[in-house]
Amino acid sequence: MDKGRSVYTLLYVFFAYTIMSILALIYLMPFVRSIFASFMTWAQASAYPPHWIPHPFTLENYLKLFRLSYFPRWVLNTVFVSALIVAANTVTASMAGYAFAILRFPRKELLFSALLTLLMVPPFITLIPNFILVTKLGLIDNLLGLALLGSASVSGIYLMRQYYLSFGKELFEAARIDGADPLKSFFYVALPLSKPALGALAIYQFLGSWNAFLGPLVFLRSVENFTLPVGLNFAFSRNMWTEYTPIIAGSLIASAPTIILYVLLNKYMIKGTVVSAKKG
Repeated sequence: MDKGRSVYTLLYVFFAYTIMSILALIYLMPFVRSIFASFMTWAQASAYPPHWIPHPFTLENYLKLFRLSYFPRWVLNTVFVSALIVAANTVTASMAGYAFAILRFPRKELLFSALLTLLMVPPFITLIPNFILVTKLGLIDNLLGLALLGSASVSGIYLMRQYYLSFGKELFEAARIDGADPLKSFFYVALPLSKPALGALAIYQFLGSWNAFLGPLVFLRSVENFTLPVGLNFAFSRNMWTEYTPIIAGSLIASAPTIILYVLLNKYMIKGTVVSAKKG
């Protein structure tokens, strides 16, 4: 019986790893293809059947990027906006999540349910109201205005609320008995223990803001204020055609910070997401 179970377990593990390897290969294929295509001419990259080995091997696509006078500015703009959005969401999501998880106030559950309904609203629905708001504030074509629009996230608030609920109320009751008010409990108890969730939140917000295209395209006007995705599209798009291989090369360069961030904070993202999912 034990031998039969052992064989069954081995077959199950083999089947599971085979399926996961196939899925990983499918997901990685576009990225691998992009790496090879970034060293090709467009004629070779667009050939059918597709060519995998660059022939001739060329660095021209990367050289075109570094010949752009605004390329370093676009990178700095993207870093600036992403850093502001991550910092703002860390503050707003952690404090709002703590309030909805721990504090008591009238209509708390109703307000939280109303907040969650915003997750069902497609982003383009709020595009025009946000445009009017930013215009009234005089922040059109301003990186601060773009960061302001992303300074709070419903998904981030939900993540932090679920994480704080996983602590249990006994921890905060003990802090209250020791004389800590809700604000001190947040700064000295909740916040130091929420590094995994904050790491996950930082990764998600950074990925979203770093790769954002629609928002910067609508709210930014000046070439010097463009973020990297919009700048690449502006530099290599023409009326009748688009230079895709430099855009591919630029996208690979743009993806490097997100990959590095994921590698550095991967353990926080996984732990924060798993722990937050345990509490419904």
